Amino acid sequence: MPAGMNPTLGYALLGLLAGFASGCFGIGGGILIVPVLVLLFKIDYHVAIGTSLALIIPISLAGSATNFSLGKINWQVFWACALAGAIGAILGSLFIQKIPALYAKRAFAVFLVYAAARLWVK
Repeated sequence: MPAGMNPTLGYALLGLLAGFASGCFGIGGGILIVPVLVLLFKIDYHVAIGTSLALIIPISLAGSATNFSLGKINWQVFWACALAGAIGAILGSLFIQKIPALYAKRAFAVFLVYAAARLWVK
């Protein structure tokens, strides 16, 4: 964390940035929240994942409510993905706890680089 910064203010700024990115790009915020919590705030990787997932709830609800009011939700896609996504989240949460933080962080970094490269090219 930057010297002299109030942690609560830092967390609030992170939430604002994650919420803005979520609203603009449809991301859950995890691609910002996890690295910032680990690298800047020195929070354990596994705790950062859990915290990020919990933060998705209010961030996602606010963005979803706004998009609902704009008529911008495809409900067929929503229902097809919702149940399977919930099951996948349970399995993923259990799985990642078995992976040492160093390897989990590296896998996450590779995923981010891969996703960025794919988005850049297309």
